[in-house]
Amino acid sequence: MDDHSRTIIHIDIDCFYAQVEMVKNPSLVHQPLGIKQKNIVVTSNYLAREYGVTKCMLISEAKKVCPNLVLVNGEDLYDYRQYSYKVTQLLQNYTDLVERLGLDENYLDVTKLVTEKQNSINNGNLVGYFYGNTDLLCECGCTERLKVGTQIAQEIRDLIYKELKLTTCAGIAQNKLLAKIVCTKNKPNKQTVVFPNSVNELMLDLNLVKNIPYIGNATVEQLSNFNVKTVEELQNCDVNELAKVFGIEKAKNMLDFSFGRDTAPVKKTGKPQSIGLEDSCRAITAEREIESKLQQLLLRLMVLVKEDGRIPKTIKLTVRKFNNSNPQSATRETRQCNVNTALFKDLELTEANQAKLMKIIMTLFRKVVDIKRSFHITLLGLSFTKFVEKLSVRNTLVSFLTKDIEVQSFIDIANQNSRSPVREASTSSYAYYDNVDSPESLAKRGRFFVADRIAEFSDSPIKLGVATLRLNSTESPMDLGEKTVPCPPDNDEEVFRALPNDLQTEVWEDYRRKRERTIGNSKSFKRSKPNSILNYLNKEK
Repeated sequence: MDDHSRTIIHIDIDCFYAQVEMVKNPSLVHQPLGIKQKNIVVTSNYLAREYGVTKCMLISEAKKVCPNLVLVNGEDLYDYRQYSYKVTQLLQNYTDLVERLGLDENYLDVTKLVTEKQNSINNGNLVGYFYGNTDLLCECGCTERLKVGTQIAQEIRDLIYKELKLTTCAGIAQNKLLAKIVCTKNKPNKQTVVFPNSVNELMLDLNLVKNIPYIGNATVEQLSNFNVKTVEELQNCDVNELAKVFGIEKAKNMLDFSFGRDTAPVKKTGKPQSIGLEDSCRAITAEREIESKLQQLLLRLMVLVKEDGRIPKTIKLTVRKFNNSNPQSATRETRQCNVNTALFKDLELTEANQAKLMKIIMTLFRKVVDIKRSFHITLLGLSFTKFVEKLSVRNTLVSFLTKDIEVQSFIDIANQNSRSPVREASTSSYAYYDNVDSPESLAKRGRFFVADRIAEFSDSPIKLGVATLRLNSTESPMDLGEKTVPCPPDNDEEVFRALPNDLQTEVWEDYRRKRERTIGNSKSFKRSKPNSILNYLNKEK
């Protein structure tokens, strides 16, 4: 049984990149405009499309069909991202159930809003176009709900144009799949609704299976082995036969999609899991030029990270190599490693920290490319992943432990004589070099390396309970009548004395117990370690 209870709106910004450029430069509005990236027109305005300019057309071909085509470089996506986020923010004024789909598309679940508005607006008015016919409409109430949805969609589109001067299309339906499909039926700057009685007609109108949004190219190729190429042929398939190849769950999903059924919820979009930039280029053959290009990418990437407001833990490098044996193909390789979060203090890169990051990046590059041999690089990319929220750590245990983190960092990349390159994130929680002191030995000297511990605190604030050990106290040791605690000989005196008295006591008692066990040479049984701050910081020992 189909679920008609939801009202989903799909918003698609018309020729997005081109529109942004026209908003920035109104003189382009009445000219055929193409947005280029390298030697390709990635998109164009509708005036250029009337001449025959199509998506991803070579610039040389586009100029043939449209000699007066105006080209704007669209390789820097910064402005496009800004407009995209502004659109999403406007949508979130209507519902928190907003799901981003790329830069120019969004889903909204307005079911709750429709219920609230049904008693306050004229439910009989349908705004925009409808697909199919209005005969034999469902009597479950979905018809009226979808009509209200069309009014909300128009209100949203009007707001986007008023605030950002961007025109949009909208699809209104009972689920995400149908809303996306019907959105394409009347473009540009229009909206369309489909009622449940016309769903099968809409799906058959797609004709080919490859036109169903959720079915990818690999699945289409596999289906063709069954001589299944059209939506109708897929609808007539036996689920058990499909399950032999795809598994029962995927087989059921494909059949549901062919009939326009989709139960997937609109997922509330949070911040992106990855922030990255890629730049294709002419074949680069010199390491110095590679480093210069990557440094430019890093600086541009830091602008995006600062706007995001979170601190990255992992950096990833992407490289595309030119294939001499097959010029039409190229191989992409990636390498990544975790980095010290202290490098991004206040989300700004000091010159020294920038140099450290570049050392890491270039080390990753040398793991992908043998620089002793000739190479041809046609694309470089950098991205940050595994973010943690920036914490206010003043007067907390975290702030104490990270007070001198830049000096104490064990991600010391400066030494070029390292025998071991940066460890990848999949095998280690930090990057290091063999000729640098291990975290264990440094901890013994009282230099606590907790960059990754901070991330753990950030992910689970309850772990910060240890910070309640009077680290925020304004009382002095004299006020509390505290006595001087001996400093263990294997700890740094200065750092030890900076600890609160009760933590000093805990560290000393831990040292004393270990010393007594050593003196007594008692190995007949192993005592469990007390749950102390020292054991936590040295838990890798």
